[in-house]
Amino acid sequence: MNIPNFPNISALMKQKIAEIQSRLPIKMNISSSSSADFAQELNKASASYESAAASAESAAPVIDAEPSTAINTKTKYPLVSGSYESVYPRLSQIQIQELMPRIDAAINTYSKQFGLETELIRAVIKEESGFQPFALSTSGAMGLMQLMPGTAEGLGVTDAYNIEQNILGGTQYLYYQLKAFDGDLKLALAAYNAGPNAVRKYGDIPPYTQTQNYVRKVLNSYEMYKAMGDN
Repeated sequence: MNIPNFPNISALMKQKIAEIQSRLPIKMNISSSSSADFAQELNKASASYESAAASAESAAPVIDAEPSTAINTKTKYPLVSGSYESVYPRLSQIQIQELMPRIDAAINTYSKQFGLETELIRAVIKEESGFQPFALSTSGAMGLMQLMPGTAEGLGVTDAYNIEQNILGGTQYLYYQLKAFDGDLKLALAAYNAGPNAVRKYGDIPPYTQTQNYVRKVLNSYEMYKAMGDN
């Protein structure tokens, strides 16, 4: 019997914790790799996150975060979603709201750059990660738009946990799928989730329950955001 090779979650978590620590201005004192320890230390360091992220070098164009005085801790867009099975503790809704000016700015900039609707990119992020910048799936998909390592590398994303780089890469990848499947949004979303080869193999949305649910949920969120009105 062939035993599938599952990702080493413990090793992935240690690696990503080390990456996050390297971008923070203070050292997180974590005695183990437990989620409780990490969540506690991340909360302590979260106040310094923005200044550290602003000083990090980025291969992609970085949008300046709005001044702290302009940060609005309320948003009209529902945030809770995301079907990923994360090995990281989630940021609180308050922490996510504080990052929304940067997230919204990146969505607006890169959706315009690639001619996509902001509501569509927001719907993909909602389903992929629930707006969690540090999301890491058990398969290794990273960040807001859940970029796989190989995909991120091919798109020139050097830091998948950088808000601007991740949204730039994910928006560009979705744009490529739309071009590959002649603008068919359902097929493009299926390709984003299951890979373009799977869509070509079946000539339609692959008969995978997860992918079919994914396409349905993204489209529902997309229509909801359009009905609500976007900035």
